[in-house]
Amino acid sequence: MGQYSKFDRVMEARDHFKNGAKSKSQMSRRFFLRVWTKGVVFVSIIGLVSCQMKQKQTPYLSTTLSPYSEELNFVPSFIFQLETYAELETGLEDTQIYTGIGSRDGTSGYWVKIGPSFTTISLKKDEAFNICRDTIRYKFSGDTTIIALELIHHLSTNEIQYIWLDENNNRSEKAIIISIDYPLKKGKKFPDLTVELLNGEQLSFSDFIGKTVVVNWWFVGCVPCMAEIPGLNKLIEQYKENSNVVFIAIAHSRRDDVNHFLESSEFNYIHSLANADAVRLLGGTYPVNLIINSEGIIYYSTKGGGTDAHLKIDSALKKLLE
Repeated sequence: MGQYSKFDRVMEARDHFKNGAKSKSQMSRRFFLRVWTKGVVFVSIIGLVSCQMKQKQTPYLSTTLSPYSEELNFVPSFIFQLETYAELETGLEDTQIYTGIGSRDGTSGYWVKIGPSFTTISLKKDEAFNICRDTIRYKFSGDTTIIALELIHHLSTNEIQYIWLDENNNRSEKAIIISIDYPLKKGKKFPDLTVELLNGEQLSFSDFIGKTVVVNWWFVGCVPCMAEIPGLNKLIEQYKENSNVVFIAIAHSRRDDVNHFLESSEFNYIHSLANADAVRLLGGTYPVNLIINSEGIIYYSTKGGGTDAHLKIDSALKKLLE
């Protein structure tokens, strides 16, 4: 076996240099590239951490619910009896947003008013912290822009905390008008949404191609939703002989709450429960009424309820079925 000499080691080093970096200057460039690459990664990490820290440091705004005065005239009392209100600081000119608590027919709930638009909203109760909170995405102008915020009500103090959100759910110190491609616009295809029935079975809207589907988006305790239900029941009766028209309600409520409601109140739609996909699609405004034609295309779409909602749906149905 031959001896591994100093000469051999020198030649091996030369070959390594020859096959790798061809010159000292190239070796220097490679060294610089490695250092620069590590530096970019380091700066990127620092930037990401800084961004996350900024998000955490963006403070919640705070206000307190005050007794509502009829002089404010936010909404006629026969529609909704307002009890408390608070104005939210938007940081935008000519954009006023209010929220509070109100009731109708003994049912209490939260409401939001942006400009002339008024709707009830649902906040989820957190027993551990004695608060109600949720992320609200509310239409600002028509169906193409929204304002999003996280809203917290401290039940023991009546304090309202809130933080504005951008299109990526990043926190902002002022309200942001977010442009959206409204997914429920007339003429658009309704997504292949799958929801769960009260009995646990799955219901997929793709199964109803060939039929006309009437959809109601609601939640237990929603006053405008309650106002339109008697009329919606009349629709069921009116179209009961037409097997090609299906009425489906999607509730943004717990199964037990829906079952309890149906024990004492008549609502004759097919009942299902919301999931994350349904919430993303249908949003935070209640109620929503849709008509989907036999090809799965949205023919009719409206937000907000009232005692005449069924008349508008019926008019659209008659035109569609002509």
